[in-house]
Amino acid sequence: MVTADNLNLDVLELIFAFISGNDLVAVSSVSKSFLAGVIPCLYAKVSFTAKHVKRYRPEGGGIMSPFLTLRNHPDLAVHVRQIDIHCAPFIAAGQVHPRFLSETADALQVCKNLTSFVCGPRILPALLGSLQGKERLQDLHIYAALTTTQGEMLQKITTLRSLTLDYPTWNIVDSLTRWAQPLQRTLSHLTIFMSQEVNGILLEALLPLLPRLRGLHLIGCPKAPHTVVIKAATTHTPSLKEFSFTIFENTPPPSLFCLPTITLPSLQHLAIDVRPTSDATAMTMSSLLVSLTSLSTLVLKFADRQLPIWNSVIDLIAPPNAVTVPLKRLALMDCAVPIDMVGKLSSKCKDLEMLEIPLPIKDIQAFTAAISSLKELHTLTDVGDAHASHGPRATLARNDVRYMMRACVNLRTIVSDGRMWTGRPDCFIGVTVTPQRYKANATQHWFSPLKEYSYLS
Repeated sequence: MVTADNLNLDVLELIFAFISGNDLVAVSSVSKSFLAGVIPCLYAKVSFTAKHVKRYRPEGGGIMSPFLTLRNHPDLAVHVRQIDIHCAPFIAAGQVHPRFLSETADALQVCKNLTSFVCGPRILPALLGSLQGKERLQDLHIYAALTTTQGEMLQKITTLRSLTLDYPTWNIVDSLTRWAQPLQRTLSHLTIFMSQEVNGILLEALLPLLPRLRGLHLIGCPKAPHTVVIKAATTHTPSLKEFSFTIFENTPPPSLFCLPTITLPSLQHLAIDVRPTSDATAMTMSSLLVSLTSLSTLVLKFADRQLPIWNSVIDLIAPPNAVTVPLKRLALMDCAVPIDMVGKLSSKCKDLEMLEIPLPIKDIQAFTAAISSLKELHTLTDVGDAHASHGPRATLARNDVRYMMRACVNLRTIVSDGRMWTGRPDCFIGVTVTPQRYKANATQHWFSPLKEYSYLS
């Protein structure tokens, strides 16, 4: 007689691949065969987040880190493909717990099949030695405040497809052209976040060395104005599918230069960090968007939450000639979007599947009427800031969620105020909605493409 307990191990692994989170832990407690089948999924991704930091007590009385488990059981490390370190425990101001660093370094050493490594806190120098020799490592996201010697160790990693450098120091930026030479056959995604050293000269030297580049994200680099970034990208990497940059206050007035346009025929994801709030910036934005007809994702982040988004920008989102590749995801962050503008967007972007926008909680019925024509919309995310206004902010109630999901036929997920509401059809009340706690990925930048809308393959 065939039972779940005596199924072939390969079959169990295929079944457990559809389970995640705490459910994997629960499955591992069912039986020995289930434990053996679930281990590859259970240890495929190892994370250390803020909730782990709060309870980390290596001396006893708390939890131990998952890296200590890997150090003590190297046979489990063979299954680890991804390590995400969001936070690190401190024993004093600026001093990371030495036992945590030792455990993590030892665990990295035995994770021979690692393909992705994310390190948000400033602890990378203690881990660089353990990262050497990882022949399968493809994705690297690090806080890149390193010395010249540490940067030389980093350059020995030459198998990367995706590289994200947060707050890189001058010596790391200076070494990029040397590092790019062994990476030119593999690197397809480069992100530099918040750097005072990146400039036009570097881009003109770096981008020709990366012919396979399909994603370029340069955010918060004041010495690389958007005109320079756009020119370098269109000249040297015309096959870009993902592109992000910042428009700064120090941009010359439009009368002093020809307004730039983005001529990237394959571009599908565009994210712009808009720092100025003047009307001249609206002209710049319009010139950037006018030639884009292949976008599937558009993300715009502004500097003033109280400033209504410009009419001219709304008019250029999904222009009439963009009929071959309709916009699927739209995010308007840190700005005010009047309800009449929402209705205008809905009439122009009828194929939207994901919308990220500040929700007017007090006018939710009018807002719902404005988006009710979006028949493909399945996910709505509230990007309003709870601290943007004085006094307590109104929150989305269960009846509001049910009303919105009834009006929008395919809407099944709403994220707002740290909760994710999911809905399912109900023959008696139309839609049953269920809330659960939601926390965004702390290491994923706002301008990065979502997994379901990644265009680098």
